[in-house]
Amino acid sequence: MSHLAVDLGASGGKVYIGTVNDGGITIDPVGRFENRPVERGGRYVWDLDRLLENLRQEIDTVLDSRDVDTIAVDTWGVDFGLLADGEPLADPYSYRDPKLDATIGEITEAVSRFELFRRTGINHWNLPNTLWQYHHLATEQPDLLAQADRLVMMPQLIATQLGARLTGEPTIASTTQMLDPQTREWDRQLLDRLGLPTEPLPDLKPAGTTIGTLATADVDIVLPASHDTASAVAGLPLDDGSAFLSTGTWFIVGLELDSPVLTREAFEIGASNELGANDTVRFLSNINGFFLLEECREHWAADGDRPDYDTLLAAAAEATTDAVVNPDDPLFGIEGAMPDRIRRYCRQTDQPAPETRGAVVRVIVRSLATKAALQLADLTTAAGTSIDRLYLGGGGVRNDLFCHHLAAAVDLPVYAGAADATAVGNILLQAVAAGTVSNLTAGRRLVAEGLPLREYKPPTDVSAEAARDRMRGLCDRTIGDD
Repeated sequence: MSHLAVDLGASGGKVYIGTVNDGGITIDPVGRFENRPVERGGRYVWDLDRLLENLRQEIDTVLDSRDVDTIAVDTWGVDFGLLADGEPLADPYSYRDPKLDATIGEITEAVSRFELFRRTGINHWNLPNTLWQYHHLATEQPDLLAQADRLVMMPQLIATQLGARLTGEPTIASTTQMLDPQTREWDRQLLDRLGLPTEPLPDLKPAGTTIGTLATADVDIVLPASHDTASAVAGLPLDDGSAFLSTGTWFIVGLELDSPVLTREAFEIGASNELGANDTVRFLSNINGFFLLEECREHWAADGDRPDYDTLLAAAAEATTDAVVNPDDPLFGIEGAMPDRIRRYCRQTDQPAPETRGAVVRVIVRSLATKAALQLADLTTAAGTSIDRLYLGGGGVRNDLFCHHLAAAVDLPVYAGAADATAVGNILLQAVAAGTVSNLTAGRRLVAEGLPLREYKPPTDVSAEAARDRMRGLCDRTIGDD
Protein backbone atom coordinates (compact mmCIF):
# COMPACT_ATOMS: atom_id res chain seq x y z
CA MET A 1 0.00 0.00 0.00
CA SER A 2 1.08 3.58 -0.64
CA HIS A 3 0.64 6.32 1.93
CA LEU A 4 0.75 10.08 1.43
CA ALA A 5 2.04 12.15 4.36
CA VAL A 6 1.27 15.86 4.54
CA ASP A 7 3.57 17.63 6.97
CA LEU A 8 2.75 21.31 7.46
CA GLY A 9 5.24 23.36 9.42
CA ALA A 10 5.36 26.97 10.48
CA SER A 11 7.76 27.78 7.63
CA GLY A 12 6.68 25.39 4.88
CA GLY A 13 4.62 22.42 3.79
CA LYS A 14 5.96 19.10 2.51
CA VAL A 15 4.31 16.09 0.92
CA TYR A 16 5.81 12.58 0.97
CA ILE A 17 4.84 9.21 -0.43
CA GLY A 18 5.88 6.05 1.34
CA THR A 19 5.38 2.33 1.69
CA VAL A 20 5.88 0.10 4.70
CA ASN A 21 6.15 -3.69 4.65
CA ASP A 22 8.24 -6.51 6.08
CA GLY A 23 11.05 -5.51 3.75
CA GLY A 24 11.34 -2.09 5.33
CA ILE A 25 10.16 1.45 4.82
CA THR A 26 10.60 3.67 1.80
CA ILE A 27 9.83 7.37 1.79
CA ASP A 28 10.21 9.97 -0.94
CA PRO A 29 9.53 13.71 -0.90
CA VAL A 30 7.17 14.58 -3.73
CA GLY A 31 6.23 18.21 -3.10
CA ARG A 32 6.85 21.27 -1.01
CA PHE A 33 5.72 24.88 -0.69
CA GLU A 34 6.23 27.87 1.56
CA ASN A 35 3.99 28.59 4.50
CA ARG A 36 4.66 31.60 6.68
CA PRO A 37 2.46 33.88 8.77
CA VAL A 38 1.25 36.95 6.90
CA GLU A 39 0.55 40.36 8.38
CA ARG A 40 -2.99 41.66 7.89
CA GLY A 41 -4.41 44.65 9.65
CA GLY A 42 -1.58 44.65 12.15
CA ARG A 43 -2.11 40.96 13.03
CA TYR A 44 -0.22 37.80 12.04
CA VAL A 45 -2.42 35.07 10.55
CA TRP A 46 -2.12 31.98 8.38
CA ASP A 47 -3.29 32.47 4.79
CA LEU A 48 -5.62 29.47 4.80
CA ASP A 49 -6.82 29.82 1.21
CA ARG A 50 -3.29 29.96 -0.14
CA LEU A 51 -2.17 27.07 2.07
CA LEU A 52 -5.03 24.89 0.84
CA GLU A 53 -4.52 25.89 -2.78
CA ASN A 54 -0.84 24.96 -2.64
CA LEU A 55 -1.56 21.71 -0.84
CA ARG A 56 -4.30 20.63 -3.24
CA GLN A 57 -2.01 21.30 -6.18
CA GLU A 58 0.69 19.10 -4.66
CA ILE A 59 -1.77 16.30 -3.87
CA ASP A 60 -3.28 16.41 -7.37
CA THR A 61 0.19 16.25 -8.93
CA VAL A 62 0.97 13.09 -6.97
CA LEU A 63 -2.38 11.46 -7.73
CA ASP A 64 -1.93 12.12 -11.45
CA SER A 65 1.06 9.79 -11.52
CA ARG A 66 0.89 7.52 -8.45
CA ASP A 67 -1.59 5.19 -6.80
CA VAL A 68 -2.26 6.23 -3.21
CA ASP A 69 -4.31 4.33 -0.64
CA THR A 70 -4.30 6.66 2.37
CA ILE A 71 -3.37 10.22 3.31
CA ALA A 72 -2.77 11.85 6.70
CA VAL A 73 -2.07 15.43 7.80
CA ASP A 74 0.13 16.63 10.65
CA THR A 75 0.96 20.23 11.56
CA TRP A 76 2.58 22.40 14.17
CA GLY A 77 0.74 22.68 17.48
CA VAL A 78 -1.29 25.33 19.30
CA ASP A 79 -3.04 27.13 16.42
CA PHE A 80 -6.66 26.48 15.45
CA GLY A 81 -9.50 27.59 13.23
CA LEU A 82 -13.14 28.41 13.85
CA LEU A 83 -15.83 26.75 11.74
CA ALA A 84 -19.51 27.46 11.14
CA ASP A 85 -21.37 24.73 9.26
CA GLY A 86 -18.01 23.32 8.19
CA GLU A 87 -16.71 26.56 6.68
CA PRO A 88 -13.79 28.57 8.14
CA LEU A 89 -14.88 31.90 9.60
CA ALA A 90 -11.49 33.62 9.36
CA ASP A 91 -7.82 32.98 8.76
CA PRO A 92 -6.40 31.39 11.92
CA TYR A 93 -4.10 33.51 14.06
CA SER A 94 -0.44 32.56 14.17
CA TYR A 95 0.95 31.84 17.61
CA ARG A 96 3.67 34.39 16.83
CA ASP A 97 1.12 37.22 16.75
CA PRO A 98 2.34 39.43 19.62
CA LYS A 99 -1.17 40.54 20.64
CA LEU A 100 -2.43 37.07 21.54
CA ASP A 101 -1.00 37.15 25.06
CA ALA A 102 -2.99 40.27 25.95
CA THR A 103 -5.30 38.46 28.38
CA ILE A 104 -2.88 35.98 29.96
CA GLY A 105 -2.96 38.01 33.17
CA GLU A 106 -6.70 37.42 33.46
CA ILE A 107 -6.18 33.68 33.00
CA THR A 108 -3.51 33.40 35.68
CA GLU A 109 -5.55 35.51 38.09
CA ALA A 110 -8.29 32.91 37.88
CA VAL A 111 -6.02 29.84 37.77
CA SER A 112 -2.38 29.91 38.87
CA ARG A 113 0.34 28.85 36.47
CA PHE A 114 1.16 25.82 38.61
CA GLU A 115 -2.48 24.70 38.68
CA LEU A 116 -2.66 25.11 34.91
CA PHE A 117 0.40 22.89 34.64
CA ARG A 118 -0.94 20.34 37.12
CA ARG A 119 -4.27 20.14 35.30
CA THR A 120 -3.04 20.17 31.70
CA GLY A 121 0.62 19.18 31.82
CA ILE A 122 1.48 22.22 29.69
CA ASN A 123 4.03 24.75 30.87
CA HIS A 124 4.83 26.82 27.78
CA TRP A 125 4.93 30.54 28.59
CA ASN A 126 7.07 31.75 25.70
CA LEU A 127 4.29 31.65 23.09
CA PRO A 128 0.51 32.14 23.06
CA ASN A 129 -0.87 28.62 23.22
CA THR A 130 -4.42 27.63 22.37
CA LEU A 131 -5.87 28.49 25.77
CA TRP A 132 -4.52 32.04 25.58
CA GLN A 133 -5.77 32.46 22.03
CA TYR A 134 -9.19 31.11 22.93
CA HIS A 135 -9.44 33.43 25.91
CA HIS A 136 -8.28 36.36 23.77
CA LEU A 137 -11.03 35.65 21.23
CA ALA A 138 -13.67 35.37 23.95
CA THR A 139 -12.53 38.69 25.41
CA GLU A 140 -11.59 40.73 22.36
CA GLN A 141 -13.68 39.19 19.53
CA PRO A 142 -16.74 37.65 21.18
CA ASP A 143 -18.91 38.27 18.11
CA LEU A 144 -16.61 36.13 15.94
CA LEU A 145 -16.51 33.38 18.53
CA ALA A 146 -20.30 33.44 18.87
CA GLN A 147 -20.63 32.60 15.17
CA ALA A 148 -18.52 29.45 15.52
CA ASP A 149 -19.96 26.01 16.13
CA ARG A 150 -16.58 24.26 16.15
CA LEU A 151 -13.02 24.99 17.23
CA VAL A 152 -10.68 22.68 15.37
CA MET A 153 -6.90 22.34 15.54
CA MET A 154 -4.89 23.04 12.38
CA PRO A 155 -4.33 19.45 11.14
CA GLN A 156 -8.02 18.62 11.45
CA LEU A 157 -8.96 22.01 9.97
CA ILE A 158 -6.92 21.14 6.88
CA ALA A 159 -8.27 17.58 6.79
CA THR A 160 -11.90 18.74 6.90
CA GLN A 161 -11.28 21.01 3.93
CA LEU A 162 -9.90 18.00 2.03
CA GLY A 163 -12.98 15.88 2.76
CA ALA A 164 -12.56 14.45 6.29
CA ARG A 165 -15.21 14.31 8.98
CA LEU A 166 -14.66 16.82 11.75
CA THR A 167 -12.90 15.32 14.76
CA GLY A 168 -10.12 15.98 17.22
CA GLU A 169 -7.01 13.93 18.02
CA PRO A 170 -5.20 13.64 21.37
CA THR A 171 -1.59 14.50 20.42
CA ILE A 172 -2.49 17.85 18.88
CA ALA A 173 -5.15 18.51 21.52
CA SER A 174 -2.52 18.04 24.22
CA THR A 175 -0.68 21.15 22.99
CA THR A 176 -3.66 23.37 23.82
CA GLN A 177 -3.31 23.68 27.62
CA MET A 178 -6.96 22.61 27.69
CA LEU A 179 -6.58 18.82 27.93
CA ASP A 180 -6.15 16.57 30.97
CA PRO A 181 -3.08 14.42 30.13
CA GLN A 182 -4.19 11.69 32.54
CA THR A 183 -7.75 11.19 31.27
CA ARG A 184 -6.74 12.27 27.72
CA GLU A 185 -9.98 14.31 27.50
CA TRP A 186 -10.79 18.03 27.43
CA ASP A 187 -10.65 19.68 30.87
CA ARG A 188 -14.12 21.14 30.67
CA GLN A 189 -14.11 22.16 34.33
CA LEU A 190 -11.05 24.35 33.72
CA LEU A 191 -12.68 26.02 30.72
CA ASP A 192 -15.87 26.60 32.70
CA ARG A 193 -13.85 28.39 35.40
CA LEU A 194 -12.39 30.67 32.73
CA GLY A 195 -15.77 31.36 31.17
CA LEU A 196 -14.84 29.67 27.89
CA PRO A 197 -17.45 27.69 25.95
CA THR A 198 -16.85 23.95 25.70
CA GLU A 199 -19.52 23.18 23.10
CA PRO A 200 -17.24 23.96 20.11
CA LEU A 201 -14.61 21.40 21.17
CA PRO A 202 -14.65 18.29 18.97
CA ASP A 203 -14.67 14.70 20.21
CA LEU A 204 -11.23 13.11 20.20
CA LYS A 205 -10.44 10.04 18.12
CA PRO A 206 -7.21 8.01 18.41
CA ALA A 207 -4.45 8.06 15.84
CA GLY A 208 -5.11 5.38 13.24
CA THR A 209 -8.79 6.23 12.84
CA THR A 210 -10.09 6.60 9.28
CA ILE A 211 -12.01 9.88 9.15
CA GLY A 212 -13.17 10.16 5.56
CA THR A 213 -12.18 10.14 1.93
CA LEU A 214 -10.53 12.80 -0.22
CA ALA A 215 -13.15 14.91 -1.95
CA THR A 216 -11.29 14.51 -5.25
CA ALA A 217 -10.20 10.84 -5.15
CA ASP A 218 -10.90 7.47 -3.57
CA VAL A 219 -8.19 7.86 -0.93
CA ASP A 220 -8.88 7.28 2.76
CA ILE A 221 -8.02 10.12 5.12
CA VAL A 222 -6.42 8.77 8.30
CA LEU A 223 -5.66 10.45 11.63
CA PRO A 224 -1.93 10.20 12.32
CA ALA A 225 -0.35 11.46 15.51
CA SER A 226 -1.34 14.82 14.09
CA HIS A 227 1.00 17.04 16.09
CA ASP A 228 4.12 17.11 13.95
CA THR A 229 6.40 16.48 16.92
CA ALA A 230 4.35 13.46 17.97
CA SER A 231 4.78 12.04 14.46
CA ALA A 232 8.49 12.91 14.49
CA VAL A 233 9.01 11.08 17.78
CA ALA A 234 7.02 8.11 16.46
CA GLY A 235 9.43 8.01 13.53
CA LEU A 236 12.54 7.64 15.73
CA PRO A 237 13.75 4.21 16.97
CA LEU A 238 13.38 5.11 20.65
CA ASP A 239 13.80 2.52 23.40
CA ASP A 240 14.75 2.45 27.08
CA GLY A 241 17.58 4.79 27.94
CA SER A 242 17.13 7.11 24.98
CA ALA A 243 15.94 10.69 24.54
CA PHE A 244 14.78 12.64 21.50
CA LEU A 245 15.38 16.01 19.92
CA SER A 246 13.11 17.08 17.07
CA THR A 247 14.59 20.03 15.18
CA GLY A 248 12.76 22.53 13.05
CA THR A 249 11.33 26.00 13.50
CA TRP A 250 10.98 24.86 17.08
CA PHE A 251 13.23 22.41 18.91
CA ILE A 252 11.49 19.87 21.10
CA VAL A 253 13.74 17.88 23.40
CA GLY A 254 12.45 15.22 25.73
CA LEU A 255 11.74 11.72 26.94
CA GLU A 256 9.05 9.24 25.99
CA LEU A 257 7.28 8.08 29.17
CA ASP A 258 4.28 6.02 30.17
CA SER A 259 2.67 8.72 32.32
CA PRO A 260 2.93 12.51 32.80
CA VAL A 261 5.28 14.15 35.30
CA LEU A 262 3.23 16.83 37.06
CA THR A 263 5.52 17.67 39.99
CA ARG A 264 6.61 21.05 41.26
CA GLU A 265 10.14 20.26 40.06
CA ALA A 266 8.90 19.63 36.53
CA PHE A 267 6.99 22.91 36.65
CA GLU A 268 10.03 24.85 37.86
CA ILE A 269 12.21 23.68 34.97
CA GLY A 270 9.56 24.66 32.41
CA ALA A 271 8.78 21.10 31.31
CA SER A 272 5.55 20.08 29.61
CA ASN A 273 3.69 16.83 29.06
CA GLU A 274 2.29 16.31 25.58
CA LEU A 275 0.65 13.10 24.45
CA GLY A 276 2.39 10.79 22.05
CA ALA A 277 1.50 7.93 19.79
CA ASN A 278 0.69 4.56 21.33
CA ASP A 279 -0.68 6.05 24.58
CA THR A 280 2.69 7.51 25.54
CA VAL A 281 3.60 10.88 27.05
CA ARG A 282 6.27 13.16 25.66
CA PHE A 283 7.91 14.84 28.67
CA LEU A 284 9.61 17.74 26.97
CA SER A 285 10.75 21.32 26.67
CA ASN A 286 10.18 23.65 23.72
CA ILE A 287 13.04 25.79 22.45
CA ASN A 288 12.88 28.55 19.87
CA GLY A 289 14.77 26.67 17.16
CA PHE A 290 15.90 27.23 13.58
CA PHE A 291 13.38 30.07 13.44
CA LEU A 292 16.37 32.24 14.39
CA LEU A 293 18.32 31.04 11.37
CA GLU A 294 15.34 31.35 9.02
CA GLU A 295 14.69 34.91 10.17
CA CYS A 296 18.35 35.76 9.49
CA ARG A 297 18.05 34.31 5.99
CA GLU A 298 14.87 36.32 5.39
CA HIS A 299 16.67 39.49 6.48
CA TRP A 300 19.64 38.80 4.23
CA ALA A 301 17.30 37.93 1.35
CA ALA A 302 15.70 41.37 1.69
CA ASP A 303 19.08 42.76 0.72
CA GLY A 304 18.86 40.76 -2.51
CA ASP A 305 21.04 37.86 -1.38
CA ARG A 306 19.45 34.79 0.20
CA PRO A 307 22.44 32.61 1.15
CA ASP A 308 22.04 28.83 0.97
CA TYR A 309 22.54 26.65 4.03
CA ASP A 310 25.80 25.07 2.87
CA THR A 311 27.41 28.47 2.36
CA LEU A 312 26.26 29.73 5.74
CA LEU A 313 27.35 26.60 7.61
CA ALA A 314 30.74 26.56 5.91
CA ALA A 315 31.23 30.17 7.01
CA ALA A 316 30.04 29.28 10.52
CA ALA A 317 32.56 26.43 10.73
CA GLU A 318 35.36 28.92 9.99
CA ALA A 319 34.12 31.53 12.49
CA THR A 320 35.79 31.62 15.90
CA THR A 321 33.22 33.29 18.16
CA ASP A 322 32.26 31.52 21.38
CA ALA A 323 29.27 33.79 22.15
CA VAL A 324 25.91 32.21 22.92
CA VAL A 325 22.39 33.57 23.33
CA ASN A 326 19.30 32.25 25.08
CA PRO A 327 17.14 31.49 22.02
CA ASP A 328 13.98 31.77 24.14
CA ASP A 329 14.60 35.35 25.22
CA PRO A 330 11.62 37.57 24.29
CA LEU A 331 14.03 39.59 22.14
CA PHE A 332 13.90 36.84 19.51
CA GLY A 333 10.32 37.24 18.33
CA ILE A 334 8.92 37.80 14.85
CA GLU A 335 9.50 41.55 14.60
CA GLY A 336 12.82 43.21 13.74
CA ALA A 337 16.04 42.17 12.00
CA MET A 338 17.24 38.95 13.64
CA PRO A 339 21.00 39.45 13.03
CA ASP A 340 20.79 42.84 14.73
CA ARG A 341 18.91 41.37 17.68
CA ILE A 342 21.54 38.64 18.11
CA ARG A 343 24.26 41.30 18.15
CA ARG A 344 22.30 43.37 20.65
CA TYR A 345 21.88 40.37 22.94
CA CYS A 346 25.61 39.64 22.86
CA ARG A 347 26.55 43.23 23.62
CA GLN A 348 24.10 43.42 26.53
CA THR A 349 25.52 40.20 28.01
CA ASP A 350 29.13 41.40 27.68
CA GLN A 351 29.99 39.10 24.79
CA PRO A 352 31.60 40.07 21.49
CA ALA A 353 28.90 40.77 18.92
CA PRO A 354 29.17 38.57 15.79
CA GLU A 355 29.79 40.81 12.80
CA THR A 356 29.90 38.39 9.87
CA ARG A 357 27.12 36.12 8.66
CA GLY A 358 29.23 33.08 9.51
CA ALA A 359 29.72 34.30 13.06
CA VAL A 360 26.00 34.98 13.49
CA VAL A 361 25.16 31.45 12.32
CA ARG A 362 27.80 29.95 14.60
CA VAL A 363 26.25 31.77 17.56
CA ILE A 364 22.83 30.32 16.62
CA VAL A 365 24.13 26.77 16.20
CA ARG A 366 26.11 26.76 19.46
CA SER A 367 23.24 28.38 21.36
CA LEU A 368 20.62 25.89 20.20
CA ALA A 369 22.86 22.91 20.98
CA THR A 370 23.67 24.21 24.44
CA LYS A 371 20.07 25.15 25.32
CA ALA A 372 18.86 21.70 24.21
CA ALA A 373 21.52 20.06 26.39
CA LEU A 374 20.56 22.17 29.40
CA GLN A 375 16.87 21.35 29.01
CA LEU A 376 17.57 17.64 28.56
CA ALA A 377 19.66 17.50 31.72
CA ASP A 378 16.84 19.12 33.68
CA LEU A 379 14.22 16.77 32.19
CA THR A 380 16.08 13.59 33.07
CA THR A 381 16.54 14.79 36.65
CA ALA A 382 12.86 15.71 37.04
CA ALA A 383 11.75 12.38 35.56
CA GLY A 384 14.08 10.46 37.87
CA THR A 385 15.70 8.59 35.00
CA SER A 386 18.95 8.47 33.07
CA ILE A 387 19.81 8.26 29.40
CA ASP A 388 22.79 7.03 27.44
CA ARG A 389 22.00 8.33 23.93
CA LEU A 390 20.06 10.97 22.06
CA TYR A 391 18.14 10.43 18.83
CA LEU A 392 17.94 13.43 16.54
CA GLY A 393 15.30 14.02 13.89
CA GLY A 394 14.32 16.88 11.61
CA GLY A 395 16.37 19.34 9.62
CA GLY A 396 19.19 19.39 12.17
CA VAL A 397 20.38 15.95 11.03
CA ARG A 398 21.69 17.54 7.83
CA ASN A 399 23.62 20.13 9.83
CA ASP A 400 26.94 18.46 10.58
CA LEU A 401 28.22 21.45 12.53
CA PHE A 402 25.15 21.43 14.74
CA CYS A 403 25.38 17.67 15.35
CA HIS A 404 28.98 17.97 16.52
CA HIS A 405 28.10 20.85 18.85
CA LEU A 406 25.10 18.91 20.16
CA ALA A 407 27.16 15.80 21.01
CA ALA A 408 29.62 18.00 22.86
CA ALA A 409 26.88 19.84 24.73
CA VAL A 410 24.93 16.75 25.88
CA ASP A 411 28.12 14.71 26.44
CA LEU A 412 26.39 11.66 24.95
CA PRO A 413 26.39 9.85 21.62
CA VAL A 414 23.98 11.53 19.20
CA TYR A 415 22.33 9.42 16.52
CA ALA A 416 21.11 11.49 13.60
CA GLY A 417 18.15 9.77 12.00
CA ALA A 418 15.81 10.87 9.26
CA ALA A 419 15.63 14.53 8.36
CA ASP A 420 12.03 13.71 7.53
CA ALA A 421 11.29 11.92 10.81
CA THR A 422 7.86 13.54 10.99
CA ALA A 423 6.89 12.03 7.65
CA VAL A 424 8.33 8.67 8.72
CA GLY A 425 6.14 8.64 11.83
CA ASN A 426 3.11 9.85 9.88
CA ILE A 427 3.51 7.05 7.33
CA LEU A 428 4.22 4.40 9.99
CA LEU A 429 0.93 5.20 11.72
CA GLN A 430 -0.93 5.07 8.40
CA ALA A 431 0.59 1.62 7.87
CA VAL A 432 -0.55 0.53 11.32
CA ALA A 433 -4.06 1.78 10.50
CA ALA A 434 -3.96 -0.14 7.21
CA GLY A 435 -2.85 -3.32 8.99
CA THR A 436 0.41 -3.72 7.06
CA VAL A 437 2.41 -3.18 10.26
CA SER A 438 1.21 -4.73 13.50
CA ASN A 439 2.04 -1.80 15.81
CA LEU A 440 4.34 1.16 16.29
CA THR A 441 7.01 -0.92 18.03
CA ALA A 442 7.30 -3.13 14.97
CA GLY A 443 7.38 -0.06 12.77
CA ARG A 444 10.21 1.45 14.77
CA ARG A 445 12.20 -1.76 14.31
CA LEU A 446 11.81 -1.31 10.56
CA VAL A 447 13.10 2.27 10.93
CA ALA A 448 16.12 1.12 12.96
CA GLU A 449 16.94 -1.60 10.44
CA GLY A 450 16.13 0.20 7.24
CA LEU A 451 17.00 3.88 7.64
CA PRO A 452 20.63 4.90 8.22
CA LEU A 453 21.74 6.53 11.48
CA ARG A 454 24.89 8.63 11.79
CA GLU A 455 26.65 8.59 15.15
CA TYR A 456 28.32 11.67 16.64
CA LYS A 457 30.49 10.96 19.66
CA PRO A 458 31.14 13.64 22.28
CA PRO A 459 34.67 15.04 22.42
CA THR A 460 36.76 14.41 25.51
CA ASP A 461 38.29 17.88 25.75
CA VAL A 462 35.11 19.97 26.11
CA SER A 463 33.36 20.74 29.40
CA ALA A 464 29.68 20.12 28.69
CA GLU A 465 28.73 21.05 32.25
CA ALA A 466 30.47 24.42 32.02
CA ALA A 467 28.65 25.24 28.79
CA ARG A 468 25.30 24.31 30.33
CA ASP A 469 26.04 26.43 33.42
CA ARG A 470 26.82 29.39 31.20
CA MET A 471 23.52 28.99 29.38
CA ARG A 472 21.68 28.66 32.67
CA GLY A 473 23.10 32.00 33.75
CA LEU A 474 21.83 33.64 30.55
CA CYS A 475 18.38 32.11 31.09
CA ASP A 476 18.16 33.84 34.46
CA ARG A 477 18.18 37.22 32.67
CA THR A 478 15.68 38.67 30.21
CA ILE A 479 17.22 40.93 27.59
CA GLY A 480 14.00 41.60 25.70
CA ASP A 481 12.83 43.83 28.55
CA ASP A 482 16.12 45.68 29.04
